[in-house]
Amino acid sequence: MGAQAGSGGGAPDSHQFTIFGMSKVVVAVVASLAWMSVSSGLILLNKDLLSHGFHYPMALSGLGMAFSGTASYVCCRVLRIVDAKRSMTPRFYATKILPVGLFMALTLHFGNLVYLYLTVAFIQMLKAFTPIITMLSLFVARLETPSRRLIASVSFIALGTALASAGEVNLNAAGVVIMMLSECFESIRLVMTQLLLTGLRFHPIEGLMYLAPACTFWLALGSLALEFRPMLESGAFGLMAERPLKFLAAAVMGFLVNSLAYIVIQSASSLTLKVLGTVKNALVVCLGIALLSEKVTLLQGVGYTISVGAFFVYQRIKMQQIRQEQVASVVASEAGMPGVRDGPTLPRYQKLPGSDGVEVRADSLAPRQLPLTA
Repeated sequence: MGAQAGSGGGAPDSHQFTIFGMSKVVVAVVASLAWMSVSSGLILLNKDLLSHGFHYPMALSGLGMAFSGTASYVCCRVLRIVDAKRSMTPRFYATKILPVGLFMALTLHFGNLVYLYLTVAFIQMLKAFTPIITMLSLFVARLETPSRRLIASVSFIALGTALASAGEVNLNAAGVVIMMLSECFESIRLVMTQLLLTGLRFHPIEGLMYLAPACTFWLALGSLALEFRPMLESGAFGLMAERPLKFLAAAVMGFLVNSLAYIVIQSASSLTLKVLGTVKNALVVCLGIALLSEKVTLLQGVGYTISVGAFFVYQRIKMQQIRQEQVASVVASEAGMPGVRDGPTLPRYQKLPGSDGVEVRADSLAPRQLPLTA
């Protein structure tokens, strides 16, 4: 990537990027623009591949995750761009990583399948519904207790999404259900990550090195069972041979999205990435209209505007909660109280080696998490 990370003697989460000697501000701007461009391009490319002969979302997702797993392994173990801080036992991988990989695979499968049913613009509008499902999942798992302000903000997100759906010209009920399944599985994946991998906060590229093979395993299993024979009968493998650059580009872009997202988080903040994601979704809506001749009604526009506005309020409330808990954590730490928390949900671990088959260094315990999809 042309970036070097060094932990030196600073804080556990301090990774200093030196990309061609550019300042941190320039790195943040360049990485942000690159992430938005690559992420938007990946969405349009997946839509193109799935809509023109290759109707096999599991196989397409599997190709991307296989490349990400290979590329992340090269970064961690061969080039050593990323300092991989832990090794895993087979038991830990089977009981912790594979279950998370399953829901990661389901998220990607349904997230790509929906492109066969709905327009790109409408899919981006439905993504605004994600915070509602995530909040409900965290509440059911007893990982979070939503406040009245948080409930009010997600209610407006729901209202905006409902209006956008009501205004959709080519509404497909099956497509909406598929999109909601993708969002549900993504929320379950986030909850399982907190429950099963608590305290083991991977560097995003290191996390891909472990999670991508698990996700690829489930996608390959599903594709072999459900897609392999239809792919043979329809000549899908021949289509891949005819368009190798497009399929390779989709795989490379998937890895780049995660890598660039990490640089954005380190050079700016995780909040910046979330805001950029919302802006990117709006950009993709416009691209769908301009490049794919998709129709967006006035009612959809109003609904989406309400959802985006409510989303920013939601993010502001969440950031306030995180800051309050961080202050409480510092106060408790200074008072010498046990069970101090590093963040809103993940407890701080001090004992080494780590839990249940994972060797962990103390400097690996840093809050890092990336979005799963573009």
